[in-house]
Amino acid sequence: MFKVTLERNKCTSCGTCEDTCPEYFELAEDAFAHIKGSKKAEVEELELEEEDCFMDAAENCPAMCIHIYKDGNEVL
Repeated sequence: MFKVTLERNKCTSCGTCEDTCPEYFELAEDAFAHIKGSKKAEVEELELEEEDCFMDAAENCPAMCIHIYKDGNEVL
């Protein structure tokens, strides 16, 4: 099980996450990143069963505001 977290207060609105992984990320009306399917909050979370493009989004985020956890341990 993977958990993706997004610290919206650290987002620089560059759009890299949306470009890299449009299945899970979008820029919201306020121009900051948002995890699709999650409740908008300062820190957003989404749990997923399998690894997907969100790993690339986290690796490429210049603000390093996307974090990935696997089985409770931070992996990225």
